[in-house]
Amino acid sequence: MVAEEANKVEVQPECPADPPPPPTAVDDNKALPVPEQKPIDEVVVEKLEKPSEEKPTEGSKHRDEVLARVATEKKDALVKAWEESEISKIENRAQKKLAAITAWENSKKAELEAELKKIEEKLEKKKAKYIEKMKNKIALLHKAAEEKRAITEAKRGEGVLKAEELAAKRRATGLSPKKLTRWFSS
Repeated sequence: MVAEEANKVEVQPECPADPPPPPTAVDDNKALPVPEQKPIDEVVVEKLEKPSEEKPTEGSKHRDEVLARVATEKKDALVKAWEESEISKIENRAQKKLAAITAWENSKKAELEAELKKIEEKLEKKKAKYIEKMKNKIALLHKAAEEKRAITEAKRGEGVLKAEELAAKRRATGLSPKKLTRWFSS
């Protein structure tokens, strides 16, 4: 494959349509920028096009370095894409799990709220029942009090009537009451 690429370099016209980029100093720590959306073969061809002043051994050495860098960058890009894919999968799983937990929490909360509502309704019924019982007791108490008042009023009326009759009888006979004479007699 290297021989085919070398042949491609020789077949290229001396004056390409696009002028080659100016030669830059190659630093081992820096990766050369790779033009986007071009096949690797074209990238290699463009990098290999150098002025004929350089020695052929240096060009092949430089080409090997560029090929190695391109391969390394390709591996790095694949690793980065795999990493992003795995992170995306993990985040999606976590989101699904969180959604399931939220749904479970909401269903349990709804069950407990329904149970609480039933208990509140039950307590409201008991409360209404006890309130009715207390109102009935109050009504019975009021009735008993009214009866006692009526009896007391009747006894008072009878007592007043009896006292008036006795007073009329004493007036008619002219006798004074014995109980009062003890109090007022001196």
